[in-house]
Amino acid sequence: MQLQLIASPRKFLQLLLWLRTFAIVGQSITIAVIHRWLGIELPIAVMAGVIAGLAATVVLTGLRLRTKVPATEVEVAFQLLIDIAELTALLCLSGGTTNPFASLYLLPVALSAGGLAWRYTAIITAACLGCYVWLIDRFTTLTFMRMNLESAFDLHVAGMHVTFAISALLLAAALSIMASEMRRRESAMAALREEMMQQEHLNAMGVLAAGTAHELSTPLQSMAILASELRAARKIDEEFGNNLSLLEKQIRVCKDKLTTLLQAAGRPRILERHAAPVRGVLQGVLDSWSIVRPAIRLEVEWQALAGDPHVIVDAGFAQALTNLLDNAGEASASMGSVVVKVAVSGDERGVRLCIDDEGPGLGADVQQRAGKAIFTTKAKGFGLGLVLSHANLNRLNGDLTLATRPGGGTRTTIFMPAQASEAANGLD
Repeated sequence: MQLQLIASPRKFLQLLLWLRTFAIVGQSITIAVIHRWLGIELPIAVMAGVIAGLAATVVLTGLRLRTKVPATEVEVAFQLLIDIAELTALLCLSGGTTNPFASLYLLPVALSAGGLAWRYTAIITAACLGCYVWLIDRFTTLTFMRMNLESAFDLHVAGMHVTFAISALLLAAALSIMASEMRRRESAMAALREEMMQQEHLNAMGVLAAGTAHELSTPLQSMAILASELRAARKIDEEFGNNLSLLEKQIRVCKDKLTTLLQAAGRPRILERHAAPVRGVLQGVLDSWSIVRPAIRLEVEWQALAGDPHVIVDAGFAQALTNLLDNAGEASASMGSVVVKVAVSGDERGVRLCIDDEGPGLGADVQQRAGKAIFTTKAKGFGLGLVLSHANLNRLNGDLTLATRPGGGTRTTIFMPAQASEAANGLD
């Protein structure tokens, strides 16, 4: 299996662009020093033309990278061949293989081995070897080298030192960039694998939930009938009547949720996203939750909310918010509190919903894992609520974070980006 150190050929081209810019500057300085300061005669005009050709390649590559056309390994290999040709032309004009900079042929070989498939690496290697052998066959020495062998040897040794330093710096920089890109890519792949495993688990739970919803519809219907018969069959006092009314409301809420779930199982497009005014959406969910959780006092604060911004929602948004409110209510109850606070604020960027409980709070490790792994801190919990909420909000481009609340407890923050009301027209 070929291990590629970079994420894409486009990244490789960006790296080549940087290396070529460095090469143009380095080659120009080197030629100027040798010709002007050391007095060695070189075909300056021709060598300047070769460097100008490489500069033109840099400009064209930069313009090409501004387009959205995907890069390929063939293109990268061709670009490396251009670099090899440019280096060969300069060496041919400045001493051939006797030029200490001939060892720079190793750079394209190293880069191709690190980032291209083996067949392209073989082509690049063969090209470098072929050019080197061609230079040997043409064996040319500069006039300076023939007239002053001792000074030429000292200059050659100095050039070898410089070449080694340049090669080490370029390889270290290039391979560090490529290795960093490899780590980023591996991290992204690991996150993708984790997300796929989570989705598989959620899909399995979805099938089970649909079957369970179908089975629960019958006992719920029976409960509704019994509640109606109880009201009709006996004279009831005010307290019993209130409790019976609450029971009937809760049965209706459960039936509505099961109906939505069964419709989603039979017609997947029931979860179509749409832009809706956030105040109405939130108020509906909060009212329904208060009916199911009458023992919890829900304190809602509508803070600065410019107008009534729209957010993209579907049936999963209400489920996510309900799960998070359930967690907050249970956390507060575990510490003897009956209060859950909700603060809603927003601006042109989006809407922020903060749910504060008065529970024991969560540790830093739990906050990081929350919503990403299935686990629970409750004695009788299943650990699915946060995962489902996280998945539903992510699907709507929302964000969910948990943090320790000032004064104790947990603050659950939901952020939903604002959308124009007509944005739903293109959402399916």
